[in-house]
Amino acid sequence: METIQAQVSERLLSKASRLFTGTLEGRVIEVLQNSRRAGATQVDIANKDGVVTVRDNGSGIDDFSKLLSLGDSDWDEAMESSEDPAGVGVFCLAPREVTICSGNRKVCITEKAWTGEPVDLQENNDFVQGTILIFKDESWQLVTVEKHAVFSGLTVTVDGKECAKEAFCSENAALYPALGCKIEIRERRTLNRWHQAFRTWHYSRDTLVNFHGQVVAFSYSPVSETELDFLVDMTEEPTGIRLMLPARTRLVENKAFEELKAAIEIEGYRFIQRRGSHKLPFKEYKRARELGIKLPEAEPVFYAGLLSGDTPEPIEVTMPKEDRKSTRLNSSHTDISRMPSSA
Repeated sequence: METIQAQVSERLLSKASRLFTGTLEGRVIEVLQNSRRAGATQVDIANKDGVVTVRDNGSGIDDFSKLLSLGDSDWDEAMESSEDPAGVGVFCLAPREVTICSGNRKVCITEKAWTGEPVDLQENNDFVQGTILIFKDESWQLVTVEKHAVFSGLTVTVDGKECAKEAFCSENAALYPALGCKIEIRERRTLNRWHQAFRTWHYSRDTLVNFHGQVVAFSYSPVSETELDFLVDMTEEPTGIRLMLPARTRLVENKAFEELKAAIEIEGYRFIQRRGSHKLPFKEYKRARELGIKLPEAEPVFYAGLLSGDTPEPIEVTMPKEDRKSTRLNSSHTDISRMPSSA
């Protein structure tokens, strides 16, 4: 019987430099992710004369051949199950010329090497603990790097200045081990400026997902309260939640994604239950009961203004004659109690 099977064409390799976002932010995200996956805790970035140098204190590179193996990597099984790395590696830097040093070896990847031309692995006289990347690029400024470093757990410096470092969720977040994440519902006013930087616009109803430092947003509003925001922080546990490849800027809408939305809905109603008051419509009150969450009765809401479609003409209202007479008498009345005594 004749069979067919999936395979990757060599022509795809010739298009490697166009497979990814091509943006500065995309390169920053991927390089920081690679350092963190290698066990780094510190990443130092320096800019000088149009050349960017990135140095981390991770475990370094064991197999240099994996650097140019598109879609392959040497991450262990635990990393594969918790993060689903794409095997992009340093391809995010293509077609730039990049020098990579680790241990006592180094390699210079030229533009043609990205598309399949062999490249020599060289000895490095100065032993490098971790990994060093050296390449030409526009300046990696603090304002750009910091946004993607702040929730990564890494200590990152840019030209000697340390980036902000924050926890994505508080200790109040609810753990969901089966999904490999924790979920927190927050009032919008409590979000810090780094959370706000990832929201699509001021009035958007976004759920923010911190995928180990790379934050992606998707629109989801399980409850109608406009001042609630939903935070999802991925843990190191195995998960079915996946980022869409190769850009990794959206979540894959798979079974785990639907389970995540269901968990967010439950946590939204639990947050309102703990708060003890709400103004939700009756259908959402009933939905909470279906989920086993008993909410108090909704607070009454009154809206001032005209009824929909009501466009009355202005009218003149005249005060009745007896009221006008009463007003004149009251205004001319003298309070005897305030007059001086003649005694």
